[in-house]
Amino acid sequence: MKRFATPVAIALLVIANLLVGTEAFAHQWGTWHWHRGGSSVQINAYNTAYYRTEASNAINDWSNNTILYVPQVGYHTDIHVFDGNYGATGWAGLASLESVSGNHILHGHARVNYYYSMSSGYKMGVQCQEVGHLFGLDHSNTGSCMGLGYWAGNGYYTNSHDWSDIYNMYRYHQ
Repeated sequence: MKRFATPVAIALLVIANLLVGTEAFAHQWGTWHWHRGGSSVQINAYNTAYYRTEASNAINDWSNNTILYVPQVGYHTDIHVFDGNYGATGWAGLASLESVSGNHILHGHARVNYYYSMSSGYKMGVQCQEVGHLFGLDHSNTGSCMGLGYWAGNGYYTNSHDWSDIYNMYRYHQ
């Protein structure tokens, strides 16, 4: 006797597939992304931060754990990573898209405001998140870099959820 899927089973499969499809972009920062895709996506970073080690660690973490290849170059390029004492602004870190074409990122800035007292790890966590925004990611509830885990002192690095979001954004899409 052949068994056929019931209408309820088919509906549940369709809903499950829709949920999986939307989860891939659940933490995308609007529709912003680089017009690049494939098994290795190069986005150059220019690091002029005073706290260069923390900024480099954040950049390298993205480069080492995702399909993104983020070489640090000695000239103003795709992403400019820096910091400064910007005063009592209310923000510890800020990502800004300096140049776009449609929904494609052409150039962005990631900065840390060291007016606020921060540990080395906290600075790295803030920089990690601001650089992540410039790849097109929004905040998540993962408790790590894009999940604001550095506020609790336990999430200075990217995590598997961040990596999955990047993979889903760039592996097959441009």
